[in-house]
Amino acid sequence: MQSPVIVLNTSKQRETGHRAQMSNIAAGKTVADVVRTCLGPRAMLKMLLDPMGGITMTNDGFAILRECEVAHPAAKSMIELSRTQDDEVGDGTTSVIILAGEMLAIAAPFLERKIHPVVILRAFQKALEDSKEILREIAVPVDTTDRAKMLELIKSAIGTKFVNRWNDLMCELALTAVQTVVCREEDLDALHGVAMDADAPKASAAGEAAEDKPAVAAIADGAAASATAAGAADAPSAASDLGPASVSEAQASELSTAPKASAPDVDVREVDIKRFVRVEKVPGGEIEESRVLDGVMINKDVVHPKMRRHIENPRIILLDCPLEYKKGESQTNIEISRESDWSRVLEIEEEQIRSMCEKIAQLKPDLVITEKGVSDLAQHYLVKENITALRRMRKTDNNRIARATGARIVTSVDELKEQDVGTACGLFSVEKIGDEYFSFLTKCKNPKACTILLRGPGKDTLNEIDRNLQDAMCVARNVLFNPYLCPGGGATEMALSVQLAQRAKMNIDGIEQWPYGGVAEAMEVIPRTLIQNGGGNAIRTLTELRAKHAAGLTTWGVDGEKGVPVDMNEYGVWEPLAVKMQTVKTAIDSASLLLRVDDIVSGTAKKSD
Repeated sequence: MQSPVIVLNTSKQRETGHRAQMSNIAAGKTVADVVRTCLGPRAMLKMLLDPMGGITMTNDGFAILRECEVAHPAAKSMIELSRTQDDEVGDGTTSVIILAGEMLAIAAPFLERKIHPVVILRAFQKALEDSKEILREIAVPVDTTDRAKMLELIKSAIGTKFVNRWNDLMCELALTAVQTVVCREEDLDALHGVAMDADAPKASAAGEAAEDKPAVAAIADGAAASATAAGAADAPSAASDLGPASVSEAQASELSTAPKASAPDVDVREVDIKRFVRVEKVPGGEIEESRVLDGVMINKDVVHPKMRRHIENPRIILLDCPLEYKKGESQTNIEISRESDWSRVLEIEEEQIRSMCEKIAQLKPDLVITEKGVSDLAQHYLVKENITALRRMRKTDNNRIARATGARIVTSVDELKEQDVGTACGLFSVEKIGDEYFSFLTKCKNPKACTILLRGPGKDTLNEIDRNLQDAMCVARNVLFNPYLCPGGGATEMALSVQLAQRAKMNIDGIEQWPYGGVAEAMEVIPRTLIQNGGGNAIRTLTELRAKHAAGLTTWGVDGEKGVPVDMNEYGVWEPLAVKMQTVKTAIDSASLLLRVDDIVSGTAKKSD
């Protein structure tokens, strides 16, 4: 008898076939159950203790899962979903995990019945394509120049968060910050120096015209009529303008196929909230004292006590070089035999620093900011010229100052020119907040960078407000890029469920009809979870919702506070199409990925019996 051939290390854990698939499904459902109670306005908070003893209290799906340490590879894959969702659209991190877990759960019975995973995946992909089509049909356009509608949209995005007690304030902060850093085509031309000096008057005129002209073209009469018929004309826009700095190519191609009849004219080119919106958290004071600065705030003080701390309309120079004696790249030894030579060496150092300061002083700046150091001697010469200096500035802060003040960062004082000087700042001041000094560059003309100053009772509270504020800004950004909204409160998922179920009966033949219908059933998990978290009767409410949607009322969803059906046109909860599209796409794709796995070989040794 032939002896068995050992290919894989027998001491390692291994799961194959059906057992591996069921293991992945169980892991996915477990991760989804962790964040299930964090959905909706009645969401519960999770308290997490990190290895260093720090405490995190949040109901943000990504923040919770990021702190969890999991061992199962499928669970790690699920956690990566929330990271992808957060990076792409900045919102919907809890929804995507719950939906992906439900997709895996509905696949389990089909695997038990020996339906091949490839058949299930084929049905899932058909359902995904149809879901995208349905989402585009139920989406309605929004005028991004209407501030009231934009605020309503952001309110619905952060109404489920910790900061909903300060809803109006946080929405104002988020929308103001995003509208400050938004760049249209003419803005980018000006920033990158594309417009020539001779054309400057034309560029400024074009800029003024752009301000007067709505960013979104008026919707055609026929399209407006159809939108009104759908009940969307009076619907508050819940779109928030915070989100990824740019839309990915795949997402852009999907969104480009959105309804063309009423497509708004969007000329937004860049909304980089990651680089140009800085949230400065300063414990102390009241949350109501938080505000958006029309400029930049840095945790720095002037380098010399005699330098000015209050300058109106300062001329600003930004440097990426040290104002110190230039030392050799490698270690250098100098032997000096006469005292006069030693004196000459010291004079050369002094002359070099004096020369650098004189070149700076020729441009008559009021403020010099460098990313490197400023020697004591350089401080002395700068004080004599009545120039204020800040040193050791972070590269990211320097970039934001350049963006806000119109200055250019120069790598050598020998290359300084008049056009490198920033003159767009209205006021430089140094203020003491708590025990620390902060420098403020405010009253900037058309700043394309800003700082949000957050005040609050403690570090944990400020961290949670910061996370919620990032979500709000992402929502605002998404709507600027793709100004279409879908009804919130589970209405979109319920519309997908009902319409997919109808298509399963009419358009899908054979065994694929079962998993296709399973996707329709899985979509109901979002409204069901909202009802359960709101303390409502899930069976009765879902039955009422199905009846409403079967009659074509696609804007009916769940009141998350009470767990009862409500029309989102009247309730005023709307969400960006980009978030919904990304949620459905990510959830189905991730479930498909995990269902393809039929063998798990672990790197850890088997547990001894």
